[in-house]
Amino acid sequence: MTLTALALLGLSLSPSLPATQDSDEVEAILAERGTAAATKSLEDIWSDAQAVASLVGDEIGAPFDAAIDRRLRSGGAEGRGVLFLTAARLLGEEIDHELIVNALVPLLGSADDTAGLGAANLLGGSGSEYGTGLKELAADALLKVARDGDRDPLLRVECAVAVHKIGLGTQVSDARAELYEFLNSADPNLRAKGALGLASEGIIQEVPRVESELDRLAALPGDDGRLARAYLKQLDIRRYKDTELRRAREHASQIIGSSGKVGPDLERVERLIHLIQTIHLEGSDVTREELVEAALSGMLNSLDRHSAYFSPEAYKAFEQDLEAEYGGIGAYVGSDPDDNLFTITRPIYSGPAYKAGLMTDDKVVRIDDWPTIGQEVDDVIDRLKGRPDTPVKLYVWRRGMDTSLIDRPTEDMAVTVMRGKITIPPVHFELLPGGVGLIELTTFSRVASSELRKGIQELERNGATALILDLRNNTGGLLTEARNVADLFLPRGEIVVRTESRVSEANREYKTRKPALIPEDMPVVVLINRFSASASEIVAGALQDHKRSVLVGQRSFGKGSVQNIFVLPGEDDDEFADENDNGRFDNWEEITEDHDEDGEFDYAPRIKVTIERYRLPTGRSIHRELDGEGNIESNGGIDPDHEMGPTRREQWRLVEMRKVQGTRKLREYIERNFDANKELFAQLASGDGDDHAKYPGFDELYDSIDTVLSKNDVRFLLRLEVRRRVQDARGHAFPYGDYQEDVQLQEAIRSALTQLGQDVTNVPAYANTFDVVDENGIVKSNADVGRSQLRRALKLLADATDGDGRISEDGMRELRELMGKSDK
Repeated sequence: MTLTALALLGLSLSPSLPATQDSDEVEAILAERGTAAATKSLEDIWSDAQAVASLVGDEIGAPFDAAIDRRLRSGGAEGRGVLFLTAARLLGEEIDHELIVNALVPLLGSADDTAGLGAANLLGGSGSEYGTGLKELAADALLKVARDGDRDPLLRVECAVAVHKIGLGTQVSDARAELYEFLNSADPNLRAKGALGLASEGIIQEVPRVESELDRLAALPGDDGRLARAYLKQLDIRRYKDTELRRAREHASQIIGSSGKVGPDLERVERLIHLIQTIHLEGSDVTREELVEAALSGMLNSLDRHSAYFSPEAYKAFEQDLEAEYGGIGAYVGSDPDDNLFTITRPIYSGPAYKAGLMTDDKVVRIDDWPTIGQEVDDVIDRLKGRPDTPVKLYVWRRGMDTSLIDRPTEDMAVTVMRGKITIPPVHFELLPGGVGLIELTTFSRVASSELRKGIQELERNGATALILDLRNNTGGLLTEARNVADLFLPRGEIVVRTESRVSEANREYKTRKPALIPEDMPVVVLINRFSASASEIVAGALQDHKRSVLVGQRSFGKGSVQNIFVLPGEDDDEFADENDNGRFDNWEEITEDHDEDGEFDYAPRIKVTIERYRLPTGRSIHRELDGEGNIESNGGIDPDHEMGPTRREQWRLVEMRKVQGTRKLREYIERNFDANKELFAQLASGDGDDHAKYPGFDELYDSIDTVLSKNDVRFLLRLEVRRRVQDARGHAFPYGDYQEDVQLQEAIRSALTQLGQDVTNVPAYANTFDVVDENGIVKSNADVGRSQLRRALKLLADATDGDGRISEDGMRELRELMGKSDK
């Protein structure tokens, strides 16, 4: 048991401790460790915190974190005991950073310089997660100590270094000034501390005397000497890379030639550009830059289809997808094709827009004093984004309002949204009937594994006994996140993927690093399709190879290569003041170097180059191989254990469905009936048993639509609208998969329940709704196959009557087929 393991730290815990006493034992552990910390060094305190946190498993992880929070709020610890508690808490989940800052800041003024030093270490190390207000508060407190000449010099340096990590604007320059003062001191000990402090932030070559001071320290024994030697080694590596880059640039210059003319091998490119712009039909509409970018793209694409050239604009969009974080209102947006208005297509339910009351289909017609009508979507988005904790005033028009208000909005339409730090959610989940947890991962962004962990834990708390991981349409992302996701399912030390490189001397192995989050006896099913690629295939393949999961769906895409992104040699990003220290430009930050002086932050062009192939744990490669003409030599991909194509419907049915959706009658029905039927619609969104009679006034709605679709088809479309409205009301998105309509998900549910020794027919929600699929993969709902065929036949006859009275050959063929089927 975890609490028994904690006894190894020196506590006398009973190995047979009753579960009801867990909370008391946790409190006892924290009290004793906190008291013991009063006489310990920082190294020992950090070691104790790490040891305790590493031995806390999932069974008491949340109570353990909550117990620390209670002690910090109650003031139940002081001095170095607070350091132990905060260090252990920072290793937990769902951290209250305001609580951490409020606990650590008072230690900076403590008479115990060691406690102050530890507080500076923790504030600087965890500050990147703080909001703007917390960063400013912590940095002010740290800066006060850094400027206090009566405090211990080492403490002052550590405080200045921490401000340099987390401070905003002038706070950073003020902290650097304090470090300069140390560096210029006549006292060699103070000079050493200043030099090491600046070097810790990567400031060596930029400031005179830092390198010479490090050289002096490197000749001395002890910790400072070892640290100085490490910084100088980093400097040598940086200089080597700079030299290599300079040589590459010199080589490029040699190709161009000292006269400014291109070399012979590039003269053809120049002549072709001139020829295109001179005689091509579209030559006057294309710029030289666009043609050069096309040439660069072609060069990389000729090597393999995954290597690519990114223009500055393309890289900006690509980088946003990977980072999954930005400052803004938190909403998916676009231009509504029906009215060309800038529309909230769905709020991010954890974001400020939803909290301010914005919903799906809201139209933002003005931002502050700037009308959005006729503006490009990207320009509107730029206006919505901004520094977290700053307000933006939106004027919102909703259907049913006077249309004249679109151009002349009134103040009662105004909604003020406080921008926040937005994380684009890559995970959606839902507990399905029968205790089956469905969790969908849309991309392997930097937050993928942490968000997936939270979703799985929520499903387990709600009673999930089996798990379906949906990786359909997930085209990949970060390789490290693929390993982190596999970490949730596999035991510690298992190989997830190996990589092979042409230029690297040693191939790399990515192994799991933590115990599995998912219990070993919980069935796991992974859904894949032909658009599941790269990181998705790594996770699915690793779980399949380790026999931890059953795979359902279609053969995956077959991308078994790894790409790295490089700045194009000779190009540089614009420079900026990184106020929140996240290493990325945010649109509220000051541009300090604008190379083209256009007033906009511009990224340098990037190239994405294939550098490695990966192999799954059993050694198999899943990379799709093409010949020189683009023909498939090897399909690659991962074969599912249970093959199942996606839900398909006949073409005529899809056309009719789009017509019905275009009338907006279904959405208008929802708006009229939702408030009076909230609980009912919430139930129908989860499952309606394929029964259209459960919807109030359905027959009247159906008669008003004038369609050849069956009532069951219209019920399907209506339920889509219900789910859209319900997820807005509850603030939680439904996953892509819907067990009533998704035959691949239905097969995954069958597999999960079979592993539990159960049958889907024993779960009423499934027995009544699972679909029949014909030999062509076409869904034939249990409700009314025959009636839909009859309606289609009548539609063919009606079309002929409205025309010249004749039915085409194709129409006759379809009519005979329909009549033949109806006879069976």
